[in-house]
Amino acid sequence: MSAPVASPPRPDVLHTWDLSDAGFADLLASAERLAGGAGRQPLLAGARAAALFLAPSLRTRASFEIACHDLGAHPLVITPGQGSWDFEHRDDVPMTGAAAEHVREAVPVLGTMVDALAVRAFASLTDARADAADELLAAVARAANVPVLNLESAIDHPHQGLSDALCLRRTFAGEPVRVAFTWAPHIKPLPRAVPHAALAALVRDGHEVTLCHPPGFELDPDVLARVTAGAQARGGELRVTHDRAEALQGAQVVYAKSWGRADLYGDAAAGAAAVSHTSTRAAWRVSPADLAAGARFMHCLPVRRDVVVDAAVLDSPASLVLSQAACRLPVQKATLCRALGVSP
Repeated sequence: MSAPVASPPRPDVLHTWDLSDAGFADLLASAERLAGGAGRQPLLAGARAAALFLAPSLRTRASFEIACHDLGAHPLVITPGQGSWDFEHRDDVPMTGAAAEHVREAVPVLGTMVDALAVRAFASLTDARADAADELLAAVARAANVPVLNLESAIDHPHQGLSDALCLRRTFAGEPVRVAFTWAPHIKPLPRAVPHAALAALVRDGHEVTLCHPPGFELDPDVLARVTAGAQARGGELRVTHDRAEALQGAQVVYAKSWGRADLYGDAAAGAAAVSHTSTRAAWRVSPADLAAGARFMHCLPVRRDVVVDAAVLDSPASLVLSQAACRLPVQKATLCRALGVSP
């Protein structure tokens, strides 16, 4: 009796660092093709894709819906708690609160009606263990019977990371560059998904990246270990320093992003004070003087002007923020095509 044939792995896009080298390269190549005329062909005609938005969005929601429309698929956007039931994802909690539907039922039901499922849910910023385990995304992926796309989770934002890599490829004609990825001040603590994703994607694509932040603002050590291992294997480089001036010196790209202190996780008041302290703001806000001659500036958006970065930087020719945002659409088209088994 012959052995059963193993099913191919589901074409999910869950974490940037889990993409194979071939998968990462294929997504960026597909995104380039789909940025042109191929991106408005009915490659996904008749397909249906649903997105669960448990967190607010502008670029992510717009790119998901427009990508579906451009490729001929039907998008279905659901915002739990606003026109549909609130969702519970934990298995060990009696459902006595606001959540009336569990992902164990909701996700498979959607899977009988759509061909792919996307989900966006921010970190709770209250439960460090659950956020580090990406529990909500993991629960959706376990319950799903169709491919799952991560539109930002507690610890990763692969669509942003891929867009950042695509933006730099376009800007520097595919050449590796020196990137200073710098922490920046804010009015409140933010999740660490974008820095994790951007670092993973940029070192994967061969760039020399220096991560700089004040003491206490360390990123997830397990994620950084995986990113560092990926850098060593693929020709990129990741260094970490608290010396901002050292990181900025000679950088061809300055990428700014805010996130909260790891040791203040769950303490919103103390976390807000830490990221918005007057002296911290003055020392870490990006100004025109921080950019070397010819250097470019990146941020994932949305960005608080004159808090994270001077408006003069955002309004200058050095800013790549609109180019980054424009890359979100072809990247979303590429991940949808991958999920639905179509090669553009």
